[in-house]
Amino acid sequence: MKKSIIPVLAFAVATSLWSCSKDNLNQLAPDQLTTDNFWTSKDKALSGLSAAYSQLESFVGWDNYVEARSVREFYREDYVVPGADAYNYSWWLDHYNFAFTSGNYAIDLLWRDNYKGLNFSNQVLEGIEKIPAGGIDDASKKQIIAEAKFLRAYYHFKLLTNFEKIILRDKVPVSEADLTKGLSERKDAYDMILADLAAAETDLPLKSERPAAEAGRITKGAAQAYIGKVNLYRAAEDQTNAAAYYTNAVNSLKNVINSNQYQIDPDFLAMFNGTTKNGVESVFELQQTADASNGANYRSYLADWVAAAELGGYGEIYGTQRLLTEMKKEGKVATGGMYDPRIYGTVYFEDSYFNNANNPQVYGDTYDDVFGNGSNTIAFRKWIPPTPDRIGRSNALNVPLMRYADVLLLYAEALNESGKSGDAVPIINDLRNKRGNMPALNISSKQDVFNAIMHERVMEFTLESSRFYDLRRWGLLTQNMQAAGRSFSADKVYYPLPLKETLNNPLVH
Repeated sequence: MKKSIIPVLAFAVATSLWSCSKDNLNQLAPDQLTTDNFWTSKDKALSGLSAAYSQLESFVGWDNYVEARSVREFYREDYVVPGADAYNYSWWLDHYNFAFTSGNYAIDLLWRDNYKGLNFSNQVLEGIEKIPAGGIDDASKKQIIAEAKFLRAYYHFKLLTNFEKIILRDKVPVSEADLTKGLSERKDAYDMILADLAAAETDLPLKSERPAAEAGRITKGAAQAYIGKVNLYRAAEDQTNAAAYYTNAVNSLKNVINSNQYQIDPDFLAMFNGTTKNGVESVFELQQTADASNGANYRSYLADWVAAAELGGYGEIYGTQRLLTEMKKEGKVATGGMYDPRIYGTVYFEDSYFNNANNPQVYGDTYDDVFGNGSNTIAFRKWIPPTPDRIGRSNALNVPLMRYADVLLLYAEALNESGKSGDAVPIINDLRNKRGNMPALNISSKQDVFNAIMHERVMEFTLESSRFYDLRRWGLLTQNMQAAGRSFSADKVYYPLPLKETLNNPLVH
């Protein structure tokens, strides 16, 4: 998180959940920090909240965020291939080949970091109630509680989308018995996630009500957007009650739209190269900063990991011909006789746009200069800095976790699944128009609208941690992995429980 957003936290509550004995408690120095004396003021509550934010997307360290998150979120997509260097890391390729086991390092980090986030969120929810009268005003208290509940929902949802069953954590463990808790049914997990989001929505401010110093902190729109998303995911798993979930999704996503807090950013690429941060399209965004004056390093080398070797990056991931075919399939129908402009903001490929010597677009060179004449290399442009001097150095590239474009497409999907295909089409066409005057679609059937949404999600969200989960909830994982020539089996739809958890917790198996 940015230094200006919430103070960086280093407090003992995060490192010790309980004491070993009453005697040890009696021997503590009177000024030693404990869970009982930490929660004294609003500033301490904000520090606790900072810890809860700190685990978002495993954003702590190279292994957690850059490597582990990237192989989990990107290598399981059907439109990518690993670069040459990836073959040096078996725990990476196990994700691409769907050969991972319970001992995989990336799976262990996913479980560990999200449960850390849950623990920190619960500490805020319990600790804030210990602040004495006058230590915090009611409005601030309600808002901090709302943010902590959103974060608790976010961490649970992150786990639920990756593991078939999870352990629900609704309080801080105070004994070994609390830690050895069993798995919950998915229904119960969804119920808790949605209850937390609904509670958070009530007391969160609108985006426009956040001062500039609080940019990136959770807003009412973020809670409403995730209520919609969670309901859509749930509908895919529970056909019996799907109609009600789609209705819930429609209503909540419509609230985001009607709030008039967001709009489509006309500069698609700028949202992913560090140029635009917390812009008009941002609903919820992972914050990064190059300001290390507070001793923290909230920067990542994600750009270096994604950037092609030909561009000076590590070259760990490239796009496939299937991806390019999908992105180009409408032809050059956009303004100026170009492909959909989103393709140019997502990948570098052999095209006149990238081979115009009078206006070179590949860091001052043409595609042929960089990748070779006649090359069929498809390299990602998303998450790459705008100037080459930033590759090979840490980069403060914010990562949008929920964009307004996602709100619109989720809303169109919920409408379509609710039998309102006619209402969904204008939503899709409006997005296409604002992205680059793409021609309106003349479609009406539910299947045609669904096909259009699938295509739009590729154009919008390639390499944004969406594709695998979309295919799974649509029941299209197997056929797309087969089309991509990938090894895939039904038992890899979810991750296995981490080996460490099954060894240490007798109530899970």
